[in-house]
Amino acid sequence: MGKQLVLGSVLGAIVLFVWSAIAWMLIPWPGEPLRMFTNEDAVAQAIKANAPRSGNYLLPNEPKRTPGMANDQYQKMEQEAADRMSRGPVIFAAVRLEPFGSMVKPLVIGFITQLIAALLATLLLLQTSALSYAGRVVFLTVIGVIIFVGGHLDEWNWWSFSNAYIAMQAGAIVIGWLLASFVMAAVVRGKVATV
Repeated sequence: MGKQLVLGSVLGAIVLFVWSAIAWMLIPWPGEPLRMFTNEDAVAQAIKANAPRSGNYLLPNEPKRTPGMANDQYQKMEQEAADRMSRGPVIFAAVRLEPFGSMVKPLVIGFITQLIAALLATLLLLQTSALSYAGRVVFLTVIGVIIFVGGHLDEWNWWSFSNAYIAMQAGAIVIGWLLASFVMAAVVRGKVATV
């Protein structure tokens, strides 16, 4: 069981990591998943002038109630925010004001993230019994589908992430788990597995 846990986790993480690199850097996904601003310099200047620190920003953001604020004043601010939301634009953004720097740290963190995901999936697969190889592949692929649905469809629903971006995420995640499942299912058999 220990050998299966280590092999399933490490091999699964390697496949997930390599596929993620291919999916993000080499595949020309249709529909322009990540669009460009017409004038990136102007947008960058507007962000620097209006985002005091790195973090997540929402435009329009809901008003903040301050101590002593009258109810009617707060309700007026809420209505103004709702009006701005209905008119648009609506923006949900992750802003990093500092330079990105080296790719080494994000790549290492990315691999560790994939390793943890593969470890958890391997632990789940080890709890199964009497699954054939095909059954184990389906089991692990469904984990990928759950990760995509639970982790990314809300972005489309609430923040208007484009269909093209969501399709790219589905491809990157679900296909990645399908590919990883071929390797993981070969080395992780569960409690009692059939061939």
